Amino acid sequence: MMIFVGVASPLENRSELIALMISIAIESLVVGVWGKIKRLEWRSLILVATGSTLFTHPILWQLVKELSPHVNFDLLILSLECLVAIIESLMYKWAMGYSWRSSLTISFAANLASYTFGLLIYQL
Repeated sequence: MMIFVGVASPLENRSELIALMISIAIESLVVGVWGKIKRLEWRSLILVATGSTLFTHPILWQLVKELSPHVNFDLLILSLECLVAIIESLMYKWAMGYSWRSSLTISFAANLASYTFGLLIYQL
């Protein structure tokens, strides 16, 4: 777990942990199903999805907290999610040896699914 300067409330920490677990579950499901359909190493894809989300999610969470008072929230989230998808595609490329096209496709599909789920939950 990453430690950031400042003290977060237990409720905020719990919200971040829940969001992280949901992101891992959704992104792992997407890449696992995609891997099974494409007859790829779906178990390895799930491990990469989990690891990449564990890496990028805390950074994204902190950036949103720091930047949201100064930037349009919707634009910020969309921009950061695109950046995360690109970073995670590098992880798929490196770990799985896939082409750039496949790595970007997997990453954007997984992140689009978790982003969409987040939007739906946010609306409730």
